[in-house]
Amino acid sequence: MRRLRILHIGEYVVGGMATYLNEVVGYQREFFDVYLLMSDYNSASDFDLEPDHILRYKYTRHPKYFFAAMRQIHQAIKSIQPDIIHIHSSFAGILARGLFFIFPQKASVFYCSHGWAFLMDTKPLYRKGYFLIEKLMEYKTDVIVNISKYELEQSLRLGLSASKSKLVYNGIREREASDFIPLNKSSEETDIIQLLFVGRYDRQKGLDIVLDMFKKHPELQQHIRLYVIGDTVLEDKVWEFPENIIRLGWVNNAEIDRYYQQCDAVIMPSRWEGFGLVAIEAMKNRKPVIGSSRGALPELIQHGESGYIFDIEHSHELLNILKNLDKAELVAMGEAGYAIYKDKFNASRMNEEIVGLYYEAFTGASVQEIPVTSRLEFSKRAGDAHD
Repeated sequence: MRRLRILHIGEYVVGGMATYLNEVVGYQREFFDVYLLMSDYNSASDFDLEPDHILRYKYTRHPKYFFAAMRQIHQAIKSIQPDIIHIHSSFAGILARGLFFIFPQKASVFYCSHGWAFLMDTKPLYRKGYFLIEKLMEYKTDVIVNISKYELEQSLRLGLSASKSKLVYNGIREREASDFIPLNKSSEETDIIQLLFVGRYDRQKGLDIVLDMFKKHPELQQHIRLYVIGDTVLEDKVWEFPENIIRLGWVNNAEIDRYYQQCDAVIMPSRWEGFGLVAIEAMKNRKPVIGSSRGALPELIQHGESGYIFDIEHSHELLNILKNLDKAELVAMGEAGYAIYKDKFNASRMNEEIVGLYYEAFTGASVQEIPVTSRLEFSKRAGDAHD
């Protein structure tokens, strides 16, 4: 009897996507034969899988590479013969599911966009085109995994399949932090608010909104020190940083908790956000989140309790929040956020729900029909399903 064979397919697996997939494959490898296939360009390298189960295809995000990438993905599927194919992100969804119109699959096909492109803050014509692509690809998808209620409700409102659509909130596990001390703060800075931004330098993540705020209001730097983790991914734009803002580049996933732990609050000025993994990473580390009112962030952040919500179209809202930050209040908010994380956004809950959907798809039995006394028992049931 061989265990169920799971193939995860991604495109650029870096940042939040890498964090998410590490949580998923690290759990699933205990019960399934798990493989991860992703671009050889702009993807992370530290995954909790056997080296021969981590596969890469030659690719960069340009049409001239698409067909070659599809051919490599097809070859990997033929070689692995997975029982379940779980596809992550819009471009990977097009590459892999596009194949299935030519080469039908026996495997159950799961797809998670990790943020619908048709909900982006972009031209209406583009959003319409993105939706039509997703609607077409839906025909080669068995289960559509949404990462927030916002994403689920909006996709159903526009016309994606209700019977195929499911909701699984992202989750992350608590880990013992390393002894690495990343932020060297002087004794004179004890009253300074240490504010952290984590993410790509692009329009979606809204770093420019924060930088513009500090440029227009230099007095903020009298009581706030901004640290920026991340870098550009695709854009050629030159980013100008005000003086005293500290750029840290990308940080190894094993060390990033230390940065969260040493800051006082995390800022997420996103223009759109399918979920907001950075928010729950902050909450896990008992840090409040100052987030925009876009996408799923209001589902994660309770305004005035675990952080603050502001409208990016009204800059005075963010300015007032930043001017009135208080360390004692931030500590209390961080504790409230940690309680929310433990209740709703832990990795065990996420992994149980994903495996439950696998079990339903593979056996046709509803998870609710199966008595489950523990996470381990349930995972073993799913792992042994392929007799």
